Parts: sequence; C-alpha cells; structure tokens
Amino acid sequence: MEFKSSSPSSPIHVMLVSFHGQGSVGPLLRLGKVIASKGTVVTFVTTENWGKKMRQANKIVDGELKPVGSGLIRFEFFDDGCAEDDVRRGTSLYIPQLERSGKREVTKLVRRYEEKNEPVSCLINNPFVPWVGDIAEELNIPYAVLWIQSCACFSSYYHYQNGSIPFPTEAKPDLDVKLPCVPVLKHDEIHTFLHPSSPVTGLRDAILGQFKNLSKSFCVLLNSFDAMEQEVIDYMSKLFPIKTIGPLFKLSKTVTSDVSGDFCEPSDQCLEWLDSRGEASVVYISFGTVAYLKQEQMEEMAHGVLKSGLTFLWVIRPPLPDLNLETLVVPQEIKEACGEGKGKIVEWCPQEQVLAHSSVACFVTHCGWNSTTEALSLGVPVVCFPQWGDQVTNAVYMIDVFKTGVRLGRGAADGRIVPREEVAEKLLEATVGEKAVELRKNGLKWKVEAEAAVAPGGSSEKNLMEFVEKLGV
Repeated sequence: MEFKSSSPSSPIHVMLVSFHGQGSVGPLLRLGKVIASKGTVVTFVTTENWGKKMRQANKIVDGELKPVGSGLIRFEFFDDGCAEDDVRRGTSLYIPQLERSGKREVTKLVRRYEEKNEPVSCLINNPFVPWVGDIAEELNIPYAVLWIQSCACFSSYYHYQNGSIPFPTEAKPDLDVKLPCVPVLKHDEIHTFLHPSSPVTGLRDAILGQFKNLSKSFCVLLNSFDAMEQEVIDYMSKLFPIKTIGPLFKLSKTVTSDVSGDFCEPSDQCLEWLDSRGEASVVYISFGTVAYLKQEQMEEMAHGVLKSGLTFLWVIRPPLPDLNLETLVVPQEIKEACGEGKGKIVEWCPQEQVLAHSSVACFVTHCGWNSTTEALSLGVPVVCFPQWGDQVTNAVYMIDVFKTGVRLGRGAADGRIVPREEVAEKLLEATVGEKAVELRKNGLKWKVEAEAAVAPGGSSEKNLMEFVEKLGV
C-alpha cells in the first residue's frame, strides 16, 4: 500500500488515535514523538474528556504544531458522545458508544486534513479502539497497531481469538493455559479479560476486535524488546509482521521535546525529597491510574510498610471519576510517619525519574505493562501486587522469568486481603539480604539489555528506523 503526502516535498503525515487513559496515551504519544522527530508531522488524537486533563497539565492548544526534533506534533480531541457524568462511563456500554462517535469524528478529521492538502499517510492506533482499522480500510490509508502489553499477552489474545489453544471455560474454570514459547499459565495467571469470570466483557470484546482487524494492518509494533521475550517474539513473528520498538520510554528519551501526555502537572517535589535519602533506602509504592485497593487492603498495606521500618514514597491518587469508586482514607499512622520524615505521600510523581533515582530500593507495583517495562529497564527490584488484566501475567514474568520480583498477591479475583505481616515480610525480602542482592543483580542485567535494544543499531532502534523508512520519510 502506498504512503502518500500532499507533494514530494511535503512531510509525511501520521495520525495516532488513542484510547483514553494514562496507560494508553503515554506509550502511543512516546511513539508519536519519536516518529515526529524523524521529520514527519504527527497528529495525536484522543477523546475530549482526556483532552481536558492533558490541556490543564501540559498547556496544549488544539491543532497547534509543536516542534519535536526535525518534525512537528499537534493534538486533536473528539467528543465521545458521553457527558462527564454519563452512567455509561466505566461500563461495557461505553465501548460501543466510543466506537460510534469515534468512527464518525475521526473520519471527519482525516477528511478535513485531506481538504487542507495534508492527507494522512498512515493511521496508528492502540488497543480498545479497533475501529481505527475500519477507517483506514474505508479511506485506503496504510494502518499499523501499537500493542501496549507484552508479546505473551498478544499471543494469548491471538490464540484465544483463533480457538487454537484451550482456555478456561465456565465448565473448566481452573484450566492451565499452554501457549507456545510462554511459561504454562495457571487459570489466575492468564489475562483476566480472557477468563470466563471476567466482568469487563466490553473491554475484552474491544481487544478481540483488534485481533479481528489485524489483517488490515501492515505491522504491529510492540512496546517490548527482543531479549525481554525472545522466544515468544520469534514464534509470533512467523505468524504476523511484528516489530519490537521498546522500551518506548527509553527510546523517546533520545528526543528533545516538552510535549507530554501526563494528566498531572510535572513537579520535582518527589525528586528533591529522594535526593535527601540514602542510597537504596526508599520503597516506592504506586498502583497506576486505574488499579484500586479496597480500604481494608490499603490499611493492611500501610501498616505493613510501617512494620517493615522502611522509608517510603507512596503515590495515592483519588480514583478516576469514570470508575465511581470511593476515595480511600489514608490511615492516620501513615500520615504521622510522613510528619516524622519516614515517608512521603503524593498524588502523582514522574515515575521514570523516581525509578531511576539511586535512593529507590524497590518498587511495590500492580504490574501494569508500563510499570513493568520501566522497572525492568531501570534495574529496580519489584514487589508484585497484580490486580487484573495483563498484570497477573506480567507478575509471572517478573517473578519466574526475569527473576527481579517477589510475589505479594495473586490478583483481585483471589478475593484475599494480604495481611500486614506478609506485606512487611515481602518488602524486607526485596530490600534486605541475599534475595534482595540477587534481585538487584538480575535487574541490572535487564537494564543493560534494555539500553542495548534502544542504542543505535540495537534491535528496537533498528526496527523503529525500518518502520519510519517504510512510511517514506
């Protein structure tokens, strides 16, 4: 398929369409910045609801071109057809509504640029917005996908969709899953959307929609790197044209730009506080933007941290409005510990910079893919506390494959409140003694592998350059 521009001298125009949310917007925007830096024009598109957050945090002006390397990037936001307090938000009813509005509005946007003599040369999306492939097919535009989870999870969905591998069913809910070139996954270690007990059928169907549309894309870009998942990447590459271009947070660091997709304003407060701490002395705790602990689990976690005697930096965010969840109450004892200088609680922090800080000893994480790749690529030991989705699979890799993590829980489906004694025990295991030394040693090995992947001539850098060249840059 031909990649078009308005004239031979005009830059290639790439449009990125993202599902809303930090975990989706962040990786796709990083990719956009790298592509723009090579001399293209990138238009980044997501919902107006998320756009409000991005405008506030990053002083974004709709449609305004911002320089990135030798190219340009701009932002466009579309109305998803739901008011902010619409009851469909956070339910399976939202996904079909997003598709109806998104198809219409993004098609209009592509045509508007065509009329302005800035035709879209290539469309790229991420999971949960599979309908972007339909737009590409209808308008005869080359189309690629950025997969923002692991290749192991990509394989899970691929084989689930094809029916080529047995998965748990209502009749056999405890079935182990044996994917090619992936460790055997217990029933509670497969992507929870693929389990018959999953309550989020809308999100599962959206991702499966992506796999039904795979044949429309000329390439799937993976936010992973070859050494990280070598066997399953080699296997899946024979079935579909996939290219590893991760870790994207490291690859995008080569680009000078003040463009950010964060929904909170940047602050150096956390880093200044870490500067005052000793080397490898702080436990960093963050469960992403969507994972949510019950109040009882929050209290056990807090008392476990205090029981360990370790200094902590804990990100505690109010729940996203879409999720209709109660705001958690921070235990008084933790607040007092902060007052005594034993810890710090913040609503947001620059996670990559925090994980790269010498004061951080370990990372207590929900094991989202962004957090997983950041921790692994920066050599930080982890205490795995997965909740749902791909987190339960990522935890298996951190503990059993990469050997940089210890397990604290098995996921929300387990229904168990992990007691404070266990929290303290696992924190100490990851920070003090022989196990901690082994975890850090393994972490440093993966840090070297990640840096090699994104270095000039490395596997990810080479794949990204081949992709950009294919665009006609």
